[in-house]
Parts: sequence; C-alpha cells; structure tokens
Amino acid sequence: MNEDIWFEEPLLPPQELVAETAKGLADLADLRLSEEKGLDLATLRQATDKEVFLEQYVEEKAQGVLRVHHPRCRPLTAEEAARIPSGLSSLQAGSPAKGKLYLVRLGMEFDVPPQGREAGWAYTAAWQRAYLFSPASQEQPCVLDIYPQHLYEGEPSSVKVEVGLGLKAGPVEVEVGSISTDLHLGQVTPVTTGFFGREEREPYWEMRAKAKPILGIYHCWMIVERPAGCGPVRLAAFGEGDLQTRLFSIPVGPKERAWGQRKSIALAA
Repeated sequence: MNEDIWFEEPLLPPQELVAETAKGLADLADLRLSEEKGLDLATLRQATDKEVFLEQYVEEKAQGVLRVHHPRCRPLTAEEAARIPSGLSSLQAGSPAKGKLYLVRLGMEFDVPPQGREAGWAYTAAWQRAYLFSPASQEQPCVLDIYPQHLYEGEPSSVKVEVGLGLKAGPVEVEVGSISTDLHLGQVTPVTTGFFGREEREPYWEMRAKAKPILGIYHCWMIVERPAGCGPVRLAAFGEGDLQTRLFSIPVGPKERAWGQRKSIALAA
C-alpha cells in the first residue's frame, strides 16, 4: 500500500437497498439489462429466481473503494492566526480563536473496482466526513474554519491560492503541497459545500457531480482549534457516496459508521 495511505476500505450498499434495486432491475427487459456491463445475461436467463440472482449481482458488484490519506497537520504561526477573517468585514476584531490553531488537510480517494471503471461507473455524489476529539478531556477541539465552504464547478475565480483563510500558499507548501495544484483551480472539481457539523467538530464536505463524475482524489482543509485544557487531538474519518452504474444508482458507505468504533489518528499533541 502507498505509504501516504492511512487506510483503505470497501464502500458497501445497505442490504435493504440491495433488494430494492434488484427488484427494480428484475422489471427491466433483457435488452435494457444488457447495457449493464458485467451482468451475465445467459446465467440470468437460466436462474430459477431472477430477483435473487440480481440481488446477488448488486451486492457483489456494486461496491466502491475508499482510500483515506494520512492527514497533513501543522500549527499556524501567530501571524497566520491573526489574519484569519473575523467575518466582520473591514472591522479589526482580532482573531476569533481562543486556543492553539492547526491547519489540517484531509484527502480521500474515491474509486471503484477495475470492472466498475471499465463499465464507466462513478459517483454522482460523495461525502467526506471527519470527527475531532480529545480522549479523556473535558475541553474538546473544534473547527474554526473550513475550505472549501462553497465551490462551484467551472468557476476558477472562486478558488483562491490563499485558501480563503488569509493564508498564503508559501508557508503551506512544505506540509500540505501546492494548494493551487491540489484544488485544480475549480475546473475539474465537483460542486462542494462544507459544513462544521455537530458541536463544530464533525466537519463534512458534500460533493455533487455536475459536468464530470466524482472519481479520484479530493482534498479539503480545516482550521482546528485546541483550546486551553484540551489534551492531544485525534481525528477519525470516513467517506461515502452515491454510486452510479449504467442502469441504477445506489448509496455505498463503510460497514462501520459509529465514530467510537472507527480508527483514529493523532493530529496535535
């Protein structure tokens, strides 16, 4: 496995939707079913129960692959922290932060198995989710800002090399790579909306395909605050999406979604 990959896991469809999808496929004529590459029509015609055969096909074939990259994290300098927008326009309100700040980059790679790529499968929507916590601490970390908050496909002007946070690309390059390269200047990026999430520590980004499907690596950034009294910060993450085949769309996600049961990684001590 690539040393930059934190973990890899399959994205699976929920069982109840597998049966529902199979039922819908069973109502289609053979000519339509032939459009779905990888579906063995000869064996399907011989099957005693067409719906059961299709249910097995959907369960086995309609799966995704997610690779989560090791998060990149570095503390902000006092100068960088002072440049974070307060949201008060030109008013000099000072930094809204009350603790130490860290710039974190989260990268996820949305993929499908080789047979799916050959058949042209991809995602029409995807979600990158994270959870920040400090074990055994009363004070917990939180997200002070995220990027992108709103990104529209085909509008390069909406993407700034300063990441919308007043942080120039120079100081960031060593740790998280070239921002302008990672964000593709908005030309091949899906419509993206960011959320701070519950208690401002469950950030997530929703990506919607427009002209191009979602497939490959996508990066998001966040400013994480560790207030006084907060211990070492850890991060857990997972991704999910709506997988589009030629004949049907089905949501896929990790088998385990409960944050307490997922692996985590240290961000800031």
